[in-house]
Amino acid sequence: MKTWIRSETTRTVMFDALLAVLLITFSSLMAASTDPASNPGLLFPSSQLATALWSLPNALPLTLRRVRPGIAAWLFVGLTVVHLFVGPAIIYSDFLALIMLYSVLVYGDAHHTVRFVVTSLMMSLLAGAVWGVTFNIGPLFGSAAGFNITWTAWLPTAVTLPVCPGKSGIVPNAGNCGMKILEDSLIMAAAIAASAISIAVMALWQRARRATLTAMRQRNAAIEARDVEEARIAALAERARIARDMHDVVAHTLSTIIVQADGGRYAGAQNVDLARSTMGTIRHEAVRAQHDMQRVFSVFGTQTDVTADGSANAYDNIPSLLNSPTNVSRTITGRAQPDRLSSQASEAVFRLVQEALTNVRKYAGAGAQVSIIEHWSDSALSVTVTDDGIGAKAALDGHRPGYGLIGMRERIAALGGTVSAGPQHERGFQVSASIPLLSAHAPAPAEICGALPTRADNRSDSSSLPNIDESHNIAPSILPIGTRAWTRLTAVSRRVIRFCGTRFPALFRSKHFEQGGSPHRSDWIGRLAQWTERHYLLMDMLTAAALMLLLNSTTYNDLRLLAADGIHWMLPDRTFTTALTIALLAPLAFRRRFPETSALAMAVVSFVQLLLPSSIMPANALFVNMFALVSVYSAVLYGRERAWRWVCMAMAIDSWTFGIKMAAGWNGTGLWHIVAQLIIPGRNASAAWTVILHGLVPAGMVMVIGFACIAAARWTRSRGMNALVLQQREEALRAEQERQKVLAANLERERIGAAMQAEVMTTLESVIMQTDDGLAMLNASPTPDSTQIADLFAAIGIRGRAALTHMRELLSVLRETGFSDEQHKDMQPSMQLTPASSLDSQMHTAKWGA
Repeated sequence: MKTWIRSETTRTVMFDALLAVLLITFSSLMAASTDPASNPGLLFPSSQLATALWSLPNALPLTLRRVRPGIAAWLFVGLTVVHLFVGPAIIYSDFLALIMLYSVLVYGDAHHTVRFVVTSLMMSLLAGAVWGVTFNIGPLFGSAAGFNITWTAWLPTAVTLPVCPGKSGIVPNAGNCGMKILEDSLIMAAAIAASAISIAVMALWQRARRATLTAMRQRNAAIEARDVEEARIAALAERARIARDMHDVVAHTLSTIIVQADGGRYAGAQNVDLARSTMGTIRHEAVRAQHDMQRVFSVFGTQTDVTADGSANAYDNIPSLLNSPTNVSRTITGRAQPDRLSSQASEAVFRLVQEALTNVRKYAGAGAQVSIIEHWSDSALSVTVTDDGIGAKAALDGHRPGYGLIGMRERIAALGGTVSAGPQHERGFQVSASIPLLSAHAPAPAEICGALPTRADNRSDSSSLPNIDESHNIAPSILPIGTRAWTRLTAVSRRVIRFCGTRFPALFRSKHFEQGGSPHRSDWIGRLAQWTERHYLLMDMLTAAALMLLLNSTTYNDLRLLAADGIHWMLPDRTFTTALTIALLAPLAFRRRFPETSALAMAVVSFVQLLLPSSIMPANALFVNMFALVSVYSAVLYGRERAWRWVCMAMAIDSWTFGIKMAAGWNGTGLWHIVAQLIIPGRNASAAWTVILHGLVPAGMVMVIGFACIAAARWTRSRGMNALVLQQREEALRAEQERQKVLAANLERERIGAAMQAEVMTTLESVIMQTDDGLAMLNASPTPDSTQIADLFAAIGIRGRAALTHMRELLSVLRETGFSDEQHKDMQPSMQLTPASSLDSQMHTAKWGA
């Protein structure tokens, strides 16, 4: 039962049924008070009871007008046709036809619009014809009374009666009677058709706005429904990020350690200085990897990526990758513009080159030559890393491409770039990437026109404004102080003007929002409705301007003061009344673009108006003051969620000031006289307080109206019945969704980070300890022999290979259970990384298939 009552359809039917009962009851009461002689039928005479009973069946279509609009409309048409021919010519529920037409056009199928509009026009002709005949000649059957002047009052040509039917034995002229019936029928049909067309325009306008609201509600519902999925995707993306960065950091480091350890095992055994240098390189790489691992699991969204030695893992640090045994050459063509690489792009280029060089060391073979070619164009950076190693033959040992290339593609694709990698025709391997560059003239963002950036000392820093070319042949240091100050002020002013020129037009643009599908091309009313909805700021400005023109004379008349002779008027100044009208109505131009600012401006101007003395402002209130309620409504509806609090306070202050001013006028004093009584000692303060308390009566009346506007705005806002309100809700939902995605990524990282980071950091720490022991041995006396040196490097190499194998298992757990890529898009996750199971047990499950 509760579910049935909570249904939206049920509530709609119940509301419409209640409305139908009220309307039909009103129609029946009106019929009971109508003289039956004034409402005949086309075929038979009518009565009060018949007129009331014929209204009752219309309750059914009224009840179904929104849930079954098409059926309800046709049912109403059928009932109307029946009563026009066999019942009273007119019943009071006939006026509800406008409601039915509005409902079927707004809530019905848009494809049936033409048929219902045409039907309404045909019914207008039919009703006009029936009324014209009935009210001119009366019922065709069952009437023995003859002519009755009573019913002719319905006719638009009643003043020309009697023409037909005949009266007092005079035989009417058939031609005159027919023309009169035709004239009456056409006039009444035109009046009904005009009403129907007006309602149709209103309905089509509302239907377009309702379509926008429906589309925005569905979009908001979709955002809410995607919250869980988006959080899951964010967690999976974070797993991929960790896997990608772990591969870039650890694989590169361990590969370097293994290569250095193998080289030191043979070459260092014969040369202690070379062994000492190689051992230092291994230690440096391990320390660097430790720092990078901390970055991998650092706070989500961190843009800084700095290595242990203070250098950034970015484009500018690429030369540090070239200091390796591999023979690498680097060529740059075009004008290099590293500043046009975003921080993510800069790191992506670094990681791409790092991964490519790591793969060369691992798979290209001994003596491979590497060339890095960078080509800078106006829109993109192209990087190509090519080696002359064994190329495709590297796969003959059975290994498959790992996750490095996958991570490389993910990084570059996220920036809008492309990556291609593969063996060359004869020998060697090539990696190519294209990364888009930032715009060369990207404007600095600014939120408020004229707000200069500030420094830590709270002084304006004009150096951050756009540079202005200034031609000065005189050194500033030798200019007079006044001249230097004037020059500086002029330069800053020019910069501020130019700065405002880029931001000021944005104040006069409506905020963009999606409206859903456009109406059909033939529905020009719907298209116009959506256009005005998109350009709401322009419409508000035009409305405010029209009100200023219309109400300027009203303000002038409100400020007229009757002279002492009681005959002549003391006329106000035209300039003052025009300025006052503009000041009171101008905030309405921005009531939806800047709702709270507009309401605050309206409150301040109204308060200042109330403070003006009676010599300037003889009237306590003006007609234009009632538009302050529009600002109250707009601020609560379109402003922040809690804007109603300060709006209530401002409204109470203005209302009470108005009440005090009115009460002071009743007592023959003025507002400032009351103020003087309160603040000047020795004056009659009690009389002033009496006036202030009396002012609560008119103030309370104004506040009741204002609170009603606030309640209406809050209700509209809670129901989501306004496009701008829904747009604000959508922005809030998207912001919350982004917050939830970040939270999900953080939780995922915390879940898996501790175990992974501990394992990798332990491995790197052991390598560092081995290198420290090795360096201590190499620096000790006597110098170790070649066998001891070889054993040192062999132990480090074994440790590095074991760590590399274990790291690959970690990456498999991350990749194959949490992210879809080209290699694993058709695979179902064999396990989920959840808190209930440790990382080690999940790796064991993945390894042995248990």
